Amino acid sequence: MTTGTTLVVGAHGVIGGAVAQRLRDHGRPVATLARRGPVTLPGGAVIDDHVRVDLLDREATSAALAERSDITHVVFAAYVERETMAATVGPNVAMLRHLLDALHESASTVRHVVLIGGGKSYGEHLGHYKTPAKESDPRFLGPIFYNDQEDLLWADSERAGYTWTVLRPDGVLGVSLGSPMNLVTGLAVFAAVSKHHGVPLRFPGTPGAWTALHQATDARIVAGAVEWALDSPAARGEVFNVTNGDHFRWQHLWPELAGFFGMVAAPPQPMPLAEQMADKDAAWDAITAEHGLRELPLSTLASWPFIDGWLANDADMVQSTIKIRRAGFTDCVDTHDSFLDNLSRMRALRLIP
Repeated sequence: MTTGTTLVVGAHGVIGGAVAQRLRDHGRPVATLARRGPVTLPGGAVIDDHVRVDLLDREATSAALAERSDITHVVFAAYVERETMAATVGPNVAMLRHLLDALHESASTVRHVVLIGGGKSYGEHLGHYKTPAKESDPRFLGPIFYNDQEDLLWADSERAGYTWTVLRPDGVLGVSLGSPMNLVTGLAVFAAVSKHHGVPLRFPGTPGAWTALHQATDARIVAGAVEWALDSPAARGEVFNVTNGDHFRWQHLWPELAGFFGMVAAPPQPMPLAEQMADKDAAWDAITAEHGLRELPLSTLASWPFIDGWLANDADMVQSTIKIRRAGFTDCVDTHDSFLDNLSRMRALRLIP
């Protein structure tokens, strides 16, 4: 078992929040780091040990961690969005670089780092790619910041003498507060607004995406894989795909989503949600008041370009998870159940009607 404090970077996000929750629930000392203030977990608990700093600011990061002597493990799940894939490389690599430098300059001794990557390592965001994708597959040309982060991590670990694990989840599903890049929340808001306007629930993505074979990863599965990677010798110096362990098609899942909201599912109708939802703030405010939901701006709940990208992917999304299973992590969940359970959790937390 790990000793010392595990620093979870990016804990306001879906993955980081789930990791912080799991480690905290299992009695492990946890600190969080983010640009914003203290992390409130979905159930309402606040992580008291929080470092508020912008990792893009190297000097501020060094100052914020200078007095820490207890950090032995790091889970890096931070991400900053930019207008193009090429533009994401610089800032995302800089954040990791600044964090590692600051920890090495402090009195803490880092023993293991878990870096959260993703399916874009295989080029799935570009369209059709080789499936099932395996960790041993050669890289594609890029740009893709995951490659640069991995190169940085490997070189730094060799120099500083710590170990590492890279986890590649895909299509993460979970509950988060104030993290708009969340597929479950976005779909729930779209369904609620559709119902509010008296229209059936129509799949807004492309015809190809409607029938393609897709995959997802429950944030709690990722959190379990992180905890395993922190402890398991089999995870040292390895890259692992991690998903729910099954696959789904929107055409089969959609009626269940409609049923959750008490709606009728109508045939698909492709429509960019970035355009269709641009004028729906007032509708969401009305829904919030009618159902007594938490008063959160629509912009903090859903990033419509992110949702559009997910629902426009007409390529099969299949990553092999045989490597992590052979190494000892075997947690899995039915993806239909994962969607519905996360929606139920959001409803119980008064995030959605």
